[in-house]
Amino acid sequence: MRCFIAIDISNPNTLENLARMANLFNLAGVKPVEKENLHITLKFLGEISEKIVQELISKLDEVKYKQFEVRVAGIGAFPNMRRPRVIWAGIKEGHQELIQLESLIEHALQDLKLRIEDERFHPHVTLARIKDNRSIMQVLEIINSNLDQEFGKFEVKDFALKQSTLTSRGPIYSDIKRFNL
Repeated sequence: MRCFIAIDISNPNTLENLARMANLFNLAGVKPVEKENLHITLKFLGEISEKIVQELISKLDEVKYKQFEVRVAGIGAFPNMRRPRVIWAGIKEGHQELIQLESLIEHALQDLKLRIEDERFHPHVTLARIKDNRSIMQVLEIINSNLDQEFGKFEVKDFALKQSTLTSRGPIYSDIKRFNL
């Protein structure tokens, strides 16, 4: 199973604002994230067995953290604006809490010997992925004219272990289990 741990955008207005921005990137060579797939990834786990999923659930049940608020604002790109590959919306409030929650989750999972990427965690919402540079000037124009865009706030009351099923139309995400904060 292809799995990841994520936080869903629980405020419908914030989600709608993010979806509207993602749709601006519906350009040649760019793939916007569908509204139902917008989220904050805490950990990408990759392909794991059902046995590991059960162990994961047991470890994630032990993670305790407070509920908190997140404010999503601003957009940018990874790895940078000269070579954008991923367009993201930033986290202006709740950033530190997301880092602490991700750290608790990583600590809880360390015994499972998962091959988790070793990059530093940067809380964000992925809006689009750039497949090729056909529309790069339009992409940069949209980013530059929305650098300080406000998307809204939402309460983080839980996180989820999710399965990603890859299809020809794009990934379909489904909850395996939700974990309350």
